[in-house]
Amino acid sequence: MQDRPYEEQLRLKTRRVLAALSSIGELPVAGVHGSPDIWHYRNKMEYAFGDVYPPQPAGPFLKLGLKPKGRWHEILDLQECFLLSPETPMLLARLRAWAEERGVLPYNSHRQQGFLRHLVLREAKNTGERMVNLVTSGGDLPADSFVAAVREAYPATSILWGVNGKVSDTAVSDRLSTLFGPGHITEILRFDGRELKLRISAHSFFQTNTRGANLLYGQVREWVREAGPQTILDLYCGGGGIALSVADLCRKVVGAETHPAAIADGKANAERNGLSHVEFYSGAVETLLPALLALGPQVVISDPPRAGMHSQARAALAASGPSTLICVSCNPDSLARDLGELCGPYRVERLEIFDLFAHTEHVETAVLLRRK
Repeated sequence: MQDRPYEEQLRLKTRRVLAALSSIGELPVAGVHGSPDIWHYRNKMEYAFGDVYPPQPAGPFLKLGLKPKGRWHEILDLQECFLLSPETPMLLARLRAWAEERGVLPYNSHRQQGFLRHLVLREAKNTGERMVNLVTSGGDLPADSFVAAVREAYPATSILWGVNGKVSDTAVSDRLSTLFGPGHITEILRFDGRELKLRISAHSFFQTNTRGANLLYGQVREWVREAGPQTILDLYCGGGGIALSVADLCRKVVGAETHPAAIADGKANAERNGLSHVEFYSGAVETLLPALLALGPQVVISDPPRAGMHSQARAALAASGPSTLICVSCNPDSLARDLGELCGPYRVERLEIFDLFAHTEHVETAVLLRRK
C-alpha cells in the first residue's frame, strides 16, 4: 500500500476492521493509533531464495527477495526495502555474490531440489542487536565463508543455520545451530519508567513493529490496571511479551503457548527480569485452558495466530471465562468469528485499532470485553 498516503491507509484499515465486526452489534467508537514509525519499522523479515529459470548463461543464477502475493513460486529479486533496516539491501547483495562465488545452489520448490531456502532477519530496534538465520535443505554449508559474508555487510550479533528437510516451503527449521554470537537477540520495552528485557530466539513470536507493540501493550496494561486483578492468564503468549509487560500489575501471571522454544524464551525472560510470579506452560491452549481457568483468573488476555482462537478455547471462555477478557488480533475476520461466540456472555466495552503493519493491508485490533 506504499502508493497510498499514510492517513488514507489508516482510514482503509479502520473501515476494514469495522466492516468485519459489523455483525457483532453495537460497538464503541474505535480509537485509531498509527505506527510510531512508518519506514524501517519491521523487526523481522523472511526472504526466499530461488533459481533463475530458464537459466541465463551470462546472468545471475539466484534470486533472493520476496514472493509476490498469490504467486508463491515466483521471487522478486529485492534490491531495496523501506520496511526493514537500511542495511538490508547490502546484506542481500553480498549473499547473492557469496552463493555465486561458492556455487551454493538455491532451492527450486517445483523440483524440490537445491540448498538455499530462506533468509530470516530479526532486529532489536532498541538495543541494536541483529539476528541472521539461514534456512537450507539438508547438506553441507560452507559456514565460515557464510559468516564472513554476513559480517562484511550487516551488523549481525547472532548468526544461525537452520535445516528444513520438509517439502513445505516454510522458514521453520527442524534443526538449528548457532554459527556466531549467543543465538538470540535481546529487545527492551519500557512501561511507566520500567524497563523490560526480552530474549527473542529464531522461532519465538514477537510483534513485528517494536514501537507499535509498546503502544499496544501499553493499552493492554491500562485495561489490566483498571480491572485490578490478582491473577492473569495470557493465552497464545509467545515469548511472554504481554505476560511480562503486565506482571507488575498483579500477583500471578500464567502464560500458555504451543511452541516449546517460545516457552523457553518466556521462562528466561521472567528470570532475567526478576519476575518469579510469572509461569509459562507449553501445550495446546485449548487443552490447557480448563485447568488454567480453575486458577480463578480475573483477567484473560488472548493474542492468537491469524487463524484465531481454537473453537474449544472459545467455548471454554464463553462458559467459564473471567469478568474481564482482552482479545488482541491481527486478523479482523477471525476476530469477528471469535467475538461472535464470546459476545453471548460478554459485551464489547472498548475497541482500539493499532497499525503495526504500515504500508500493508494488515492491522492489529485490541478489544476489551466485560462479562454481562
